[in-house]
Amino acid sequence: MNKKIYVGMMAFGIAASFWACGSGDIIKADDECKTMKTTPENDPAFGIVPSHLTPEVCPPCFEGSPVSSSSSKQQPPPSSAAVPGPSSSVGSQTQSSSSEFKINLSSSVPYSYTPRSSTTWHGPTSSSSSSGGVVIPPNGVGSCAPVPATIDMGGTTTWTFTHGSAVNATQLLKASFTWEFEGVEPATVTVTGATGTRQNATYKKASGKHGAKVTLTLGGSQYPVTCSPVQVNGAKITGCKCSTEAKSVDYTATPDVKWTVTGCTTGAGLTLSYEWDGAPGSETYVKTFTAANPGYVPKLKVMNNDNTVIEVASCPAVKITDGPEYQITTTQKAGAIDLPKGTSAVVVSVQNDGYVFCQIDRAKANSTTGTFRGTVNKVPLSGNDYKEIQVTAGGIPVGSTLEFDIDVPLTCGVR
Repeated sequence: MNKKIYVGMMAFGIAASFWACGSGDIIKADDECKTMKTTPENDPAFGIVPSHLTPEVCPPCFEGSPVSSSSSKQQPPPSSAAVPGPSSSVGSQTQSSSSEFKINLSSSVPYSYTPRSSTTWHGPTSSSSSSGGVVIPPNGVGSCAPVPATIDMGGTTTWTFTHGSAVNATQLLKASFTWEFEGVEPATVTVTGATGTRQNATYKKASGKHGAKVTLTLGGSQYPVTCSPVQVNGAKITGCKCSTEAKSVDYTATPDVKWTVTGCTTGAGLTLSYEWDGAPGSETYVKTFTAANPGYVPKLKVMNNDNTVIEVASCPAVKITDGPEYQITTTQKAGAIDLPKGTSAVVVSVQNDGYVFCQIDRAKANSTTGTFRGTVNKVPLSGNDYKEIQVTAGGIPVGSTLEFDIDVPLTCGVR
């Protein structure tokens, strides 16, 4: 049987950027021609790499292509091909009268390859196949997932196979794909060629999680790949809103932070359940902090007993500080502090009658007109140049934390 020799010339130290591929045409080097291999005429997708060639000697020989050997007579490689050896010199190569192929790296270091009838995967792992087909490590075949991963009842997802390092694009053209689905009809579909890497599926029968599997048939061997599941939602869940009591918290004084979800509705007769940060819970979630965090947002899922699962993305972030960011130690303007735009936690160190004042520094605000707005412990604050508000009745206890959320830099204090 005639065979063709593909030689990754750059791997052998020859300053050339063209390879002989396919029917012998000379083309520029590309991903399909980087591997040195001898390819059977009737199966150009798979080739032969001498077993003694290592990744260190010939890196392109091991770039994710399965290789096999054959007992058929080999044609000698072109006399111009050379392999760099341990020394800096490049020796000659000879073909003996037997089936042994030798490459002399130097006058004293023989380098030989004897063709074998077995099939070997030259890669990170290997496995065997009784069918005698090309052997591919299972973890190198690829992966499979639905896009999108969550749909409503009656919706369609596209199951997509993504090939791994053990399979190249050329092999996909000759492969067949057998898809097996849960919850749809037909339950099994077989497609040949690269178009088999994607299959649409419409789910009309049952909500919940549904799995799928695709079996790749290559060179007479089969490689099953289990897909990640698709979530099919039943009755809709709407109206969920997530809120929290504070935008910033000093965990050394108040380590517990609470979030609440409200407004969720679903189909008649169905019940709702909640999951916070991966654990079952209720409408209210309390998290205890032991370290600072620039902005913590809990992960909230709401479910019903019709197998619907939604993620609520509206939970606000809470800034967790290690102690107060600022501290007011006296009353009136002598104790005023400069606060930046945004959210700040201020600890009050003097007891007073519950009044907070803020004034704008026009130079810092880079404006001569306009009002400032914000909140102090959720009490609205707005003014032109100066504003005074009562945030508590009967005084602010020593050690209290006031939360300022302002739209421009302000100078604020207590009286």
